[in-house]
Amino acid sequence: MLRLLAFILLLLYALPGIASDSTEVWLLVPDQKQQLRQAIAKYEGLKDSAWHTFPGKLLLRPGDSSRYTPDLRANLVLTGDLMSADTTENATYYTRQLATAVARFQARHALKADSIVGPRTVAALNIPPLRRLRQLQNSLYRWEAFSRDLPQPYLIVNIPDYTLRLIDQDSVLLYLRTIVGKPKVPTIVNHTKLHTMVFNPYWYIPNSIASKEILPLLKRNPGYLASRDMEIFRPIALGGWQKINPWSVDWSAVTAADFNYRIVQVTGPHNELGHVKFLFDTGVSQYLHDTKDRYLFSLEKRALSHGCIRLQNPEELALYLLQARSGLSDKRIEKVLASDKDEQYIQLKKPVPLIIVYLTAWVDPATGLQFREDIYGYDKLEEVQLGQ
Repeated sequence: MLRLLAFILLLLYALPGIASDSTEVWLLVPDQKQQLRQAIAKYEGLKDSAWHTFPGKLLLRPGDSSRYTPDLRANLVLTGDLMSADTTENATYYTRQLATAVARFQARHALKADSIVGPRTVAALNIPPLRRLRQLQNSLYRWEAFSRDLPQPYLIVNIPDYTLRLIDQDSVLLYLRTIVGKPKVPTIVNHTKLHTMVFNPYWYIPNSIASKEILPLLKRNPGYLASRDMEIFRPIALGGWQKINPWSVDWSAVTAADFNYRIVQVTGPHNELGHVKFLFDTGVSQYLHDTKDRYLFSLEKRALSHGCIRLQNPEELALYLLQARSGLSDKRIEKVLASDKDEQYIQLKKPVPLIIVYLTAWVDPATGLQFREDIYGYDKLEEVQLGQ
């Protein structure tokens, strides 16, 4: 908690308000719908064009020569990443101009813009225009569904983009990287409100995780719980739960099907929720939260959680909510942050609209047409349902 407290207090008194690390305007321009339609028209025209694919093991660096270079050049001219087909005496040579175009393509697909054509860039290149067209059509439909009557400020999480943005006055006030659910336990699309913050939260471990992932560890070593700041409880006859010693249970006789215990991880350095979590209205056990494993935010692919949304710098969101939405005075905020109380709930006086969306394509006015990986297969599923 001390790290979080120091950071927030520094911002609280050093800044008149939240500072934005990004002047980007994302999905906010009045003609976003029109720009998506223009992109759809473009890809309608490309869907029957000759589109080249590449072997998955292709590795191509600037300065190399390859028989695949002309095909790469042709694709990038079609997408607009290469303004004109550069001509050289050796058409197989990977030129600086082509390298710049590859970097532009990579940036538009949230890939490392290093101009190296490797496995992830190849995977993006191998998606034909018809599939991109379906992504754009799906995104336009989803954009129209969630953007109606949307008051500002609001929070928007785009699952395939692994980001959260705070939008106010048509600007990005706050930008945070996220970690979202694995494909088997996806983050759920939602149009809801964030209403509560919890400082120093406990993690009430879902039974599915406790029975399938922690029980095998208990079978090998009941001391695992203490090493992870976890406590275990069993139900009592009159209702409620009673804390027990994990060494008192014959775990070899317990199966995942009859696991009838509750495991709680208290605050501490091992707590999976970190220093703060954010609650919103939802029909499933999902929320926004801090994490002890912040190194994971350096990864490009971040579908790693059990469905909850982890935030890279949650203290920035906490500061905004405390200042702008809690109704608390600066003095009261300082007292709240200085408290070491576990499970400290702060209910917002003014809940913030929270939109969790699944957009794999959109038009950014600064960087152009953006595509993201269909991490949950929703676009592909809709293609199958439509018989495409």
